[in-house]
Amino acid sequence: MDPPPPPVDRLSNLPDAQLDDILNRLTLRDAVRTSAISRAWRRRWESVHGLALSFPDGTPCSAVDSILLRHIGGVSRFAFTLHAADSSSADPRVDDWLVALSRRGGRVGVESISINLQAAKGFFSTPLHSSIFSCARLVSLNLHSFSIPPLPVGFAGFPLLRELYLSHIVYTIDDDENRLQGFMGRPCFVSFILMRWTPPYDWRFGELPCLQYASIDVAEYMQHGLPVEDGYGFLEFLARFSQVRELILNSPTYTFRIHGVPFTFHNLKSLELWTQFNFMHHILLMFSILRTSPNLEILKIKLRRQGMIANPEFLNAQWTDGMCPNLQVVQITSAEGWLPLSFMKLILSKVSLLRTLSVDECPASQDDPLNELLNCTIASAQAQVLFKDKLDEINFDRTKFAEKDSPKERA
Repeated sequence: MDPPPPPVDRLSNLPDAQLDDILNRLTLRDAVRTSAISRAWRRRWESVHGLALSFPDGTPCSAVDSILLRHIGGVSRFAFTLHAADSSSADPRVDDWLVALSRRGGRVGVESISINLQAAKGFFSTPLHSSIFSCARLVSLNLHSFSIPPLPVGFAGFPLLRELYLSHIVYTIDDDENRLQGFMGRPCFVSFILMRWTPPYDWRFGELPCLQYASIDVAEYMQHGLPVEDGYGFLEFLARFSQVRELILNSPTYTFRIHGVPFTFHNLKSLELWTQFNFMHHILLMFSILRTSPNLEILKIKLRRQGMIANPEFLNAQWTDGMCPNLQVVQITSAEGWLPLSFMKLILSKVSLLRTLSVDECPASQDDPLNELLNCTIASAQAQVLFKDKLDEINFDRTKFAEKDSPKERA
């Protein structure tokens, strides 16, 4: 009797295109481990085009160096967060990495770059290498704690960029060049996150017609040289985001005058607002946005400080007829246990479609806040008041923006 034929190694006999497709669907760690499957898979990850080099938090810089030296194929995505224990000699390595990425885009080019250097290097510490401007196929760019060099002559922005996240950014030199506008070029952004960008004139940029998601930290918005009557240009800045569906806003900490918002957030469904009720301009800004958001469904408020400067009569006067007709969910994160009970009563008495008013904890200074709220006038028969142990943290590092329309998902 003839011996049975040897079993067919189907994984090793797959066409090259299918092997590459499998590798491109794996995490970097799993892609490297495929070298142990068989001879056909051995070191194949090193030459595959379109591999995503996403390094988990804590990866030492030496491991990144090793991967970039071994992988000679095109890279679709690069993501790295510097670990606190590996801060030495990181700056020149980042330069080398960006040079390698700009030259190793493959047939398509690198689509996504995310580098966060806050953990070990502190804020505003690392000059960004100019090779970043050669990555013309970028769809997503996330930079944390960099200083931006002058833009190359003739640079017209990243034409395919849809996601931009800039946090704790400064310039290598001060000049009159608007580098934020230069970064954008002719933007087709879907999501845009901006945190603590300086100097002041670079808050200004053009229209963002495709923008859907924005997270903006303007707590330290620079007002020098701008007219106080327009909130130092803040309303002009805010108008650039009037078409978004979801907005996270950290309100300016300086005092400014505001007499209403002269535009409408027609598409806004969800608003997360970092604010405080012990400053009148914060209260007026909040009500101005609410009055101009007719389709708002979710309101989340993060309180930075305790205290209420406005009395219930003033708050009631700010609520106009037909305001927030679609609001259904309100979440409030307290400031060290303090909650704005008068504002919460206003919400319960005015919002006709309210389903849930939830806060993260009961205030220690109030004997029975739940009973007090439930005994006030309630406009919605479906309204519930929930005192939760912990609400989802309202955080400006919103990676969900990138996840909603990432290059991997579109592929």
